[in-house]
Amino acid sequence: MLGYNGRQKNIYFLLALFAFLLWLITAQVKSGRFFLEKPLFSVSAFFERIIHGTYTGIHSVWSGYVSLAGTNRKNRRLHEEIAKLRLESQITDELLIENERLLELLAFKKRVHVNSLPIQIIGKTVSPSSSTVTISKGATEGIKKNLAVITDSGVVGRVHTVLAGSAKVLLITDPANTLAVRVQRNREEGLLEGKLSHCALKYVSYYADVQEGDLLVTSGLDGIYPKGLPVATVIKVKKHEANPYQSVEAEPIVSFSRLEEALVLTQ
Repeated sequence: MLGYNGRQKNIYFLLALFAFLLWLITAQVKSGRFFLEKPLFSVSAFFERIIHGTYTGIHSVWSGYVSLAGTNRKNRRLHEEIAKLRLESQITDELLIENERLLELLAFKKRVHVNSLPIQIIGKTVSPSSSTVTISKGATEGIKKNLAVITDSGVVGRVHTVLAGSAKVLLITDPANTLAVRVQRNREEGLLEGKLSHCALKYVSYYADVQEGDLLVTSGLDGIYPKGLPVATVIKVKKHEANPYQSVEAEPIVSFSRLEEALVLTQ
């Protein structure tokens, strides 16, 4: 019973305090004076600073994230554009180099005064038994077996197998390919035979004057290659007293590993 009366007294006290504060605030508002203004303003300002600081921090982090994401997207686009420009530049450089080679080949074609057909190398085959390339034109364009294939540097080989739109060419390094040549310096003659990695000059007399560095040119005696075309350079000469012929090795003038275009002599 006493506990209940105590609680009742507390309630009355709080109601009285509330009524007093309400009267006090009303009286101060009417008089234009409010002594709780500063404390309330300080409390509200404190909470405003917390809210503003939190908002500013969140806004700053979000703005930074958006800015960084935008920068990353721009960087990716720039890298893609740079890669594209580099590829276009490489393609352009390759086209310019190819154009220079073709111009040199056409200039050579005019100088030699023979009928010829420009072709591109579209395939290469090097095996322990053969050395061939495939060219971009065939029977449809007038390509025939045993036609000579040359560049402005020298002899490439001869046409061996012909299809409608392409043909196979035996390089001068192919063991199945032989051509009649002579030493340009002194007109000594011989037969050049393919040895895959190089060529060998056959049937050169022991007493013939053949030296390292000599240029071998076509003699025209085989009926395939015109006379006087560069073929190979002598790189090694050996003589054996028991052999009536010299052992002569020669390196082709044309670099077949870099061969991309050539001319087929059609007449």
